[in-house]
Amino acid sequence: MSSLPVLLELHGQIAHVLLNRPEKLNALTADSLRLIKEYVREIQADSSIRAVIVRGAGRAFCAGADLGEIGGLTTDAAAFDSFLDLWHSAYDEVAELPVPTIAAVHGAALAGGFELTHVCDFVVLGEGVPFGDQHANYGFYPGGGGTQRLARLIGERRAKWLLMSGELIDPREAQALGLVNDVVPAGMVLDRATELARILAAKSPELNADLKRTIRVGAELSLRAALAQERPHVLAHMTSQDAAAGLGAFRERSVPSFPDRRIAT
Repeated sequence: MSSLPVLLELHGQIAHVLLNRPEKLNALTADSLRLIKEYVREIQADSSIRAVIVRGAGRAFCAGADLGEIGGLTTDAAAFDSFLDLWHSAYDEVAELPVPTIAAVHGAALAGGFELTHVCDFVVLGEGVPFGDQHANYGFYPGGGGTQRLARLIGERRAKWLLMSGELIDPREAQALGLVNDVVPAGMVLDRATELARILAAKSPELNADLKRTIRVGAELSLRAALAQERPHVLAHMTSQDAAAGLGAFRERSVPSFPDRRIAT
């Protein structure tokens, strides 16, 4: 296997972003984050890719940032700030990717790895897998956006407890809170994530991209403003070729086929 810390693998219409430092529990370095950004841009440029699976090599999904690298930055505020810029931009680009993303979490997802699942659209988590923030256990501050994204996902009270206590969260509880979509035996995580990816890949790429954007933008607005920003997207899509193909398939009792075309988000 390549020595690169992150790999991009293409399996037909499904791309895999593979964290590839199994000996370090896929801990993230600056090079890891740069590669994630590079691969996201390659995926954006390839309209044949309809879904993305983010996963880890070896026994972990991701243990967070590599403290061997981070530790050397904590005495230099400017250097650490530059690292945060890189980290945030990489996670933002994953969140804003027009293609649906699925985190396949077969092994530990902790700290920055836990935060990485927050920027994926869907999460499949293995039963019994260690899952949680844990920064507080060592007096560290969550640097990958956890204080903001986690509260938006599960509410302030639950987020405060997880961030301040450092406790792991049981996979079934994580599912009940909406942090993950499916919980399956750890050995079946990739199979289930692939199944979800194939379902998404069969849908209209334009619709998937537009839904992602409209939901993301609307989440920052009042309900009235969010509904107003949704309306032009409804109008544009329902008068598009993909909607026409769907209507034709509905009349014919067939399954619609959509071309490899998507809008930018």
